[in-house]
Amino acid sequence: MRRPLALIVALLLTMGFTLGALAQDATPSSGATPIAGGSPAAGSAMTPVASGLTTPRGFIWDSDGSIIVALGGSGGSTAATEDSPAGQILGPFMGGTTGAVARIENGCPTAIATGLPSTLDAMGEVLGAEDVAMLGGQLYVSADGGGAAHGNPDHPSGVYKVNDDGTTTLVADLSAWLRANPVKAQPGDYDPDADGYRMVADETAGALWVLEPNSGGVLSVKPDGTITRIVDLSDPHIVPDAIALAPDGSGVYVGTLTPVPFTDGTAKVMKITADGTVTDVWTGLTAVTDVAVGPDGSLYASELSTGNTAEPPFLVMGSGKVVHQTGPDTSEDVATGLMLPVALRISPDGGMFVSLPAIGADHGDGMIVHVGGPASTSTGSGGSCTPVAETLSPASAAPGATPGAGTTASGESTPASEATPSY
Repeated sequence: MRRPLALIVALLLTMGFTLGALAQDATPSSGATPIAGGSPAAGSAMTPVASGLTTPRGFIWDSDGSIIVALGGSGGSTAATEDSPAGQILGPFMGGTTGAVARIENGCPTAIATGLPSTLDAMGEVLGAEDVAMLGGQLYVSADGGGAAHGNPDHPSGVYKVNDDGTTTLVADLSAWLRANPVKAQPGDYDPDADGYRMVADETAGALWVLEPNSGGVLSVKPDGTITRIVDLSDPHIVPDAIALAPDGSGVYVGTLTPVPFTDGTAKVMKITADGTVTDVWTGLTAVTDVAVGPDGSLYASELSTGNTAEPPFLVMGSGKVVHQTGPDTSEDVATGLMLPVALRISPDGGMFVSLPAIGADHGDGMIVHVGGPASTSTGSGGSCTPVAETLSPASAAPGATPGAGTTASGESTPASEATPSY
């Protein structure tokens, strides 16, 4: 998640909460409804389908129907070598190469690629591998835990291609691009390396739509590395952090987290077209973390926390929701009682899935849950799992150590199977 959540973590810690407790409380409640239904159905289930996930973020389905998920990792032991406003507020950032991409098999993660940049700030928030997308049959992963400001000078934030042998290749260096192409209104907690948080593939355009939530930009990234800012949403600061492709190819839907204190009813979803036209399509939402389009073309959103307060700690634990649009500024609850939901996705067969929690899962306590009845047998049961090798040993992130998978300091890359796990 973005910078405001780290402030919330600090406040929760002062009140006696622990990150581990937040993750342990991430068991979803009942109260979900299948997305095919129009209104909430009492007593329908939310079923865990994957566990053992280290900071789970965005996910997709491959051609075999398996879930592919981005794992933010757990940071590392290398301090940032570049100062930044975000570092002054939340530092020190401790970087490493513990981000990963995994496939869910029998409810547990199996590494596809490891060694992606990840960073942990002083408040306990992780930035790392944030989303995955398939464009032209090629798998891509976005990572915003890289760059010198995050303790990863040799592993920039950006968009990486996942190769068949488990290595990754940098396609778009967003750490460098944002420095060269600043937005018009930088936030007070500006982070020059916090790019590539959420993305979606646009086969018609042959490009990836990529969000830069901290700066407020919407980008186009092509497979050849061409980067274009489609629109600058930095003024006012609304934190665009959720994206879904419009099914008719006319653009994307982008949702907003909003800054602290995440006031109820102030978040929204916008329609953005390739020429930069921005239109509000759904208002009255709260702390949106993702948006999805249902089989009938209607919109759904995940809300991080609801019933939020004007005073610390602002968020209400276990109050996250999935909501369905019923009008331009109205919604109905689909699932309630969620612990800090991060990504909301609808599977090819019309099922609804959510990854969680947004914070507190850097020791492998994250999960993906299915909303509305039994999950597909292809996703597994989400039982007890061992985290994959995204939790590399601290030595692997230290200067002079042998890198894990991903692009090394020399420009070569190593496969995921050679990464050293430390659970």
